Amino acid sequence: MSHSANILAMHRDMHTLFPNRPARWNLLEIDGDVEQTIAARADEVDILLSASIEKLDKDMLARFQNLKMIASISAGFSNIDLDACRSRGITVTNAPGMNSGDVADLAATMMTSLLLQMPQSHSYIMNDEWVTPAGPIRHSLRGLPVGIVGLGAIGQEIVKRLIPFGVDLKWWGPRPKPGIEIPYIDDLEELASQCRGLIICCRPDHTTRHLISEEILDRLGPDGVLGNVSRGSVVHEVALIDALKSGRLGGAGLDVFEPEPTNSARWADVPNVILTPHQGGSTYQTLFAQAELAQSNIENFLDGKPLLSSVL
Repeated sequence: MSHSANILAMHRDMHTLFPNRPARWNLLEIDGDVEQTIAARADEVDILLSASIEKLDKDMLARFQNLKMIASISAGFSNIDLDACRSRGITVTNAPGMNSGDVADLAATMMTSLLLQMPQSHSYIMNDEWVTPAGPIRHSLRGLPVGIVGLGAIGQEIVKRLIPFGVDLKWWGPRPKPGIEIPYIDDLEELASQCRGLIICCRPDHTTRHLISEEILDRLGPDGVLGNVSRGSVVHEVALIDALKSGRLGGAGLDVFEPEPTNSARWADVPNVILTPHQGGSTYQTLFAQAELAQSNIENFLDGKPLLSSVL
């Protein structure tokens, strides 16, 4: 490998995250859009800068015949065909754990807002239902049972944010973990049955596709609410929309969808939802920190030094 490289950013404005990029980076100009640039210049690309939202499957990777590295500025890498990379000797790095707090901020805010019935209160005013001085009564947050699905870095940050609200926290994952003080429920359906709120922050892969099924939603029930900051594939979105429209589920907060970007028409008549455009970990502070790690990984790769966060 030479000490310089042709680098393609998979998103038009990604180069702005690297204001101090080294002179030996030849960052390829995007002509028209990324797809057109790939069609014209894929064979020139040594390194891809990824953000985990584009699909880098075997067919896409096959277009980059001279690819040597994928440097992701995200923690997740489920979008990358690791088997294909392994077979071709392509190095893959990511930026783990750096956006956990930001994602947890959004998840906790969504969950408390849903439990406080903020969407219903907004609709109550906007639909002119507030016709007497006394408004509707709601439940206190204190003591409400809230379940967390997946207690990795994001899940543990969510716990820190929700404890001060006094909710009754429980969690489920594929296996118990040592040193976790909140109760572990070994059956996801049982967790949903016990809880008023359920936050999804588990790893998205083939084992968790549609993990949150119609049955799980029905276990939450008409007073229950769901928040998803994992990936859209983890929740059966058609079943979710049906449960919300029919009143079998009380509310939902979604930062992720299947597919993305989602269409506004899909949600136009769905009640009691809070929707955000997959921005949980997308803060200026975190993105620049993740980009700095990606830059260090690329520099180490070009110099033959150990990588700071290697997936492959």
